[in-house]
Amino acid sequence: MIEVVIWGIVLASSLVALAWGSHLTIKSIEKLLEFVGSSEASVGFAILSWMTSVPEITVAIFSVTEGKPGISIGDVLGSNVFNIGVVVGVLATIGFLKKCSTDLLVDLLDILFLSSLIPLLLIVFKVFSSHVGILLLAVYGFSVYTMTRRRSSAPASMRKVASEGIDKKRVVLSIIGGMVIVILAARFVVSSAINIATIFGVPTILIGAKIIAIGTSMPELVLDLTAARRGRIHLAIGDAVGSNLTNLTLVLGIVLLASPSPLAINLTAFAEILPFVLITTLILWRFLTKGGVPQVGGIILLITYIIFQATIVQ
Repeated sequence: MIEVVIWGIVLASSLVALAWGSHLTIKSIEKLLEFVGSSEASVGFAILSWMTSVPEITVAIFSVTEGKPGISIGDVLGSNVFNIGVVVGVLATIGFLKKCSTDLLVDLLDILFLSSLIPLLLIVFKVFSSHVGILLLAVYGFSVYTMTRRRSSAPASMRKVASEGIDKKRVVLSIIGGMVIVILAARFVVSSAINIATIFGVPTILIGAKIIAIGTSMPELVLDLTAARRGRIHLAIGDAVGSNLTNLTLVLGIVLLASPSPLAINLTAFAEILPFVLITTLILWRFLTKGGVPQVGGIILLITYIIFQATIVQ
C-alpha cells in the first residue's frame, strides 16, 4: 500500500511538472510566433500544435524505450478525447466558439477524422503493425503539405509585438529550461505509470488514456484558453484540432514504427477508447460545418468526456 502511495505521488508530481514545463516552453515559443507570416489557424496547426504535442512525443520516446508502448498509445488516444471533449468543450461553453468556422479548419477536421479511421486497421487485423505507422506518418506529411500551400498573412495583432523587440537570449533559455523539465518529468511519468499498472494489473493503455493524457493535455487547455481570451480564437481552435492530428499521425506513427512488431497491446481497451476519438471528432465537425460551436455544443462535448472517463474501466 505504501508503495502505491509513493508511486502515486511521483506520478502526480511528474504530471504537474510536465504540464508546467510544457507551458513554459510553449509561452516562450509563442513570443517568436509574431515573426511567422501565416494565418492564426495555420500557426495553430503548423507550429503551436506541434509544440503542445511535445509532452506526448516525450512520453512516447520513453514508453518505447521502456518496452511499454501501450502507455503512449493510450496517452495519444486519451489526449485526443480530452482536447476536443474538454479543451474545445470549455471554450465553447464559455462562448468563445460561436462563430469560429473556416474552410481551413473544416479541411483539418476532415483529415483528422480520416486519420482516426486508420487505427481501426489495428483492431481489424488484431496486430499493431509498423505498416500502419508508416501510413499515419504519410498522412501527417500530407497535412503539413496542405497547410503550407494555404499560408496567408498574419493579422496585425500577431505582428505588432515584433516591432517592440524580444529578448531572444531570454526566450531561448526559457525554451531550453522548459524542455529539460519536460524530458525529466516525462521520464518519471512513464516509470511511475509502469509501476502502478504492474501493482494493480491494469493495462498500461488505460493508465495512459485516463490519467497521463490529462497531464500531457494541460498545455493545450491553458494555452488555448489564454489565446481565446486575447481574441485569438482561430489560433486556439487551430491548436486543438492540429494537436489531435499531430498526436494521431506523427506521435502514434512514430510509436508503431519504432516499436517491435507485433506489439502486445490490450485490444479490448483500445477498441473501447477509439470510438470516443471518432465521436468527439464527429461532434466538432458537425458544429463547425454549421459555422461554430454553440454553448450547448460545448456542454455536449464535456458530457462526452465524462462518459469516456466513467465507462472505460477494463
